[in-house]
Amino acid sequence: MRTAREMSRLTAVFLAGGAEARFYAQDLRRAAAVSHRRLADMLAEMRALGWVDREFDTAATSDGLPYYMLTDAGRRELTP
Repeated sequence: MRTAREMSRLTAVFLAGGAEARFYAQDLRRAAAVSHRRLADMLAEMRALGWVDREFDTAATSDGLPYYMLTDAGRRELTP
């Protein structure tokens, strides 16, 4: 189960990145100091709420890894 503290750390990472920031899951995990499983659960919840969107990197070196970005709705909802 996620904690409010973990969600707060993840939210802070997204907000610190600015409007155009995109993050790979591994970077979010490290920056927010959460486990892979907790991060996956939080990102799924945030996507379901429309706060975060996911796209796949098509660069040859990325192996099609997804990256995540805060949506406008997410920025409005999560900005203090």
